[in-house]
Amino acid sequence: MRFPNSVFRINILRLFLLPLILSLLLFQSGCSVTEIQHKIPPSPKALSGINELYIKNFKGEQSVLFGTILIHEINQLPEIKYLAVFPDNEKKEAALISAEVLRYSVKDEEEVQQQTHISLVEKEVLKENPTGLNVISRTFEFVEKPYTERSIHRTLDLGIAFKITNIAGDKTLYINQENASLKQSYVGEESIMLIPETIDEMVRLAQLLIQKFLYRINPEPTERIVVLEKGSQPVPWTMGFLDFGHPQIMRSNHYATGGRYDLALKGWNYVLFEPRTYPESESFIFTDNVYTRLKKANLPDSTLRPLLEIHGKTFSSEEIDVVLMGLISNQDFERYSQIIKAHSRSTQQIDRLNLAAAHFNIGAVYHLRNELELAAYHFAQANAYNPDEKYSQSWIDIQHIIGDYNPFDTLIGRTVETAAKLPPPDGALLQPASLKTP
Repeated sequence: MRFPNSVFRINILRLFLLPLILSLLLFQSGCSVTEIQHKIPPSPKALSGINELYIKNFKGEQSVLFGTILIHEINQLPEIKYLAVFPDNEKKEAALISAEVLRYSVKDEEEVQQQTHISLVEKEVLKENPTGLNVISRTFEFVEKPYTERSIHRTLDLGIAFKITNIAGDKTLYINQENASLKQSYVGEESIMLIPETIDEMVRLAQLLIQKFLYRINPEPTERIVVLEKGSQPVPWTMGFLDFGHPQIMRSNHYATGGRYDLALKGWNYVLFEPRTYPESESFIFTDNVYTRLKKANLPDSTLRPLLEIHGKTFSSEEIDVVLMGLISNQDFERYSQIIKAHSRSTQQIDRLNLAAAHFNIGAVYHLRNELELAAYHFAQANAYNPDEKYSQSWIDIQHIIGDYNPFDTLIGRTVETAAKLPPPDGALLQPASLKTP
C-alpha cells in the first residue's frame, strides 16, 4: 500500500517538529518576563522603632475571628514579630494593640426582573413546487421567550478602630479607623447557588482591612509580586503547539517589569484599540451563536434574514466579501459588513483572550499605582471579554479596598458584568468616543 507523498512529508515534518516545539516551549516558560516585583514605600504614619506587637484586647462582633486574622497577618510581616505573651516593660521596641469592631453589617436583598431570551430555531416547511411534488425546506426563526430572573443584592460593611500604645499604656503611638465594604449583585439561579457564605466574605473583607492597617504602621517597604498575562498568538506552522504570547503584550510586559509603567500602559492600550485586520488564514463560520450575537447587536432584520441562507457554512477571507455582497445590498454591506465579519470570524476567541489580558495587565498596574477606580474599570473589562474568576475576584477586591459603602446607595445591577458597561473614569488613556462595547 502506497501513501501519497504529501501525507508522508507531513508525518515526517511532525516527527521532527514536535521535539523542537517542546524544547521551545520549555525555553519559553523559563525565560518569559511576566512578573512585576513592586516595592510599596512605608506609609507616612509608619511606626519607627517598633518591631514587636502584642494584642491587648479586641472587642466587638466577631472579635475572636478578626483577632485570629490579625495575628496571622502580623506573622506574614518579616519586619514585625507577634508577641503571644505580654512583653516586659523594658522593651522599647514593643507596643500594644487595642482594636474594636465598630461596624459589622450584612444585608441581602432579593429582586425579580422580567428578561427575554433570544434563540435561533430551525424549522422544516412543506412547500409545493411546479411539478406538484411536496418539498421540505429549512427555515430559521428567532424566538424570544420571556422569563423571570432572580437577583440577590448583597452589602457588607465593616469598620474596625485600631489604637497602638507603648508598653506602659501612657503614650498613644497610632490611632485610626479602617473601613471596608462590598457591594455585589448575584444574578440568575446559577450565580445565586454559588453565593459565598457571608462569614467567608467577611473574613476576606477583614483580611483586606487588616492588611491596610498593617501597611500604615509597617516601617519597612512591602514587596508585592504581580503576574502579568502574555496573551495569545499561536505560531501557525506549529499546529497550535507553540505560543509565545501576543508580541505587543509581551513587549509591554517587559516595560512593566522594568518599572516603565507609562510605556507599558501605552502598549497595552494599543492592543485594545489597534485597527483590526484579518489574516489570510482567517475563516468565517455562521453558527447559531453568531446569529444570536448579530441579533443582539441590533442588526436590522432586512440584513439579518438573508444571512440565514448561509447557516452552518464556513468561508475564507477571499470568499466572505463576495458572499455578503451577493446576499445584502451595497448600502447594507458598507454599513454592516465589518460587524458581521467581526462576530463570525474564527479567531475572535483569541482576540478576546488578548483583549482580556491587556485589560487585566492595565488594571494590575493601576492597582499598584493606587489608582483604584481605573483598576476596577479594567478588571471589569477583562471579565467582559473572557469571563474568569481571576478577573472578577480582582474587581471585587478593589471594591473591598475602596470601601465607599453608603447605606443609601442603590445596589441594583452592582456586578462585575454591569461595571464593564460603564464609561471609563477620568484618567483613562482613551475615553468613550473611541470605545466599543465588548
